[in-house]
Amino acid sequence: MEVKKEVIRYILQYHYDQDEKAEQAAKICAVYGPNTVSNATAKQWFLRFRSGNMDVENEARSGRPIVENVDKIMEIVESDWHVSTYSIAQELKISQKTVWNHLHKAGLKKKLDVWVPHELTQKNLLDRIDACDSLLKRNEIDPFLNPMGTGDEKWVTYENNSRKRSWSNRGEPAKTIAKPGLTAKKVLLCVWWDWKGIIHYELLSSGQTLNSDLYCQQLTRLKQAIDQKQPKLANRKSVVFHQDNARPHTSLTTRQKFRELG
Repeated sequence: MEVKKEVIRYILQYHYDQDEKAEQAAKICAVYGPNTVSNATAKQWFLRFRSGNMDVENEARSGRPIVENVDKIMEIVESDWHVSTYSIAQELKISQKTVWNHLHKAGLKKKLDVWVPHELTQKNLLDRIDACDSLLKRNEIDPFLNPMGTGDEKWVTYENNSRKRSWSNRGEPAKTIAKPGLTAKKVLLCVWWDWKGIIHYELLSSGQTLNSDLYCQQLTRLKQAIDQKQPKLANRKSVVFHQDNARPHTSLTTRQKFRELG
């Protein structure tokens, strides 16, 4: 006979109120069938009643629902393939083991990136020149670049870097990244421009990295620079802002900032 868990807990509470012991669970199983409640479970509820908590319903669990956790984990990984399980666990307030389990079920495994030469070949350079030239000529006929702005970050120099592990599907080869040069320290240059040229740039302190809060502050200063240097762009009804999917660019805080700035 199937009995709801809440009913069994009320019965355990009754036995507790009668100053009986948790071993009375054996009598419950004799009436409702074996495995209805274990001695360990009965003792756990008796301890709870003894602490003064007489609520027989499950306490609300902390954290997000499992499905939402999975979606959030995958969203973080897809925006930064080098992110650590520790960072994900800290951000979502779940255990690191839970993160590992979800990534394992998704078929992901961390592999060392494969370095490739950073220098462009002669063909690469010519292809880029041709692409830029064709876009500029197209813009003369159809000024599609006028409402467009973009931005990016660049390390001006590099620390002595080693290869990192990034998340990849088990059957896929490791990702390739440009091999950096060896220099003493790094400084991050943040720059924004449109088809006419640079609108605004900022040079961060040595070793300082970009996060969502700092990026939102930069967007405020960028808006001021656009109002001052490019009033036609600022007064347009629609502006196309192009950026990559780095975490500071796509976070909830950043998206809210874009809506605030219009």
